[in-house]
Amino acid sequence: MTSKPNLYVPEWLVAFQKEIAGAILLSSDTGNVICNYRKRYGMSQQEFGELMGLRRESISRIENGSVTPTFDFARKFINAAALIEAIRVERSKHKEIDVHFLENLAKELGFDREKLTFMLKIAVESYDKKLKKIQRSLKEN
Repeated sequence: MTSKPNLYVPEWLVAFQKEIAGAILLSSDTGNVICNYRKRYGMSQQEFGELMGLRRESISRIENGSVTPTFDFARKFINAAALIEAIRVERSKHKEIDVHFLENLAKELGFDREKLTFMLKIAVESYDKKLKKIQRSLKEN
């Protein structure tokens, strides 16, 4: 089985995906790794469940370690985190996000337009929140 070459996934994003995959595979607490990424992006378990196509209770069980995530879940999680990270990087570089690039990237990572819209909201909100926190911190010093 050969995989298709990535047309839109930049090398830095592939490295990011490998970092997450390594963290998941090498951790004795996979649920905690997943929980930390979910929190990094400011998502509730409910929102994360919607993104992953699971109920909030299933996300809770994965995060607390009572359920081991499947390979398909891990792959989808890694791709979702990568897409959210790409949106955040795009947001940091440009006032206007290149939606065409992100649509193609989302498609290549296995997400439809509806999921991309949801991830855009999550990513931009979490990026803007973090930026405001940094700006407040700088003003205080």
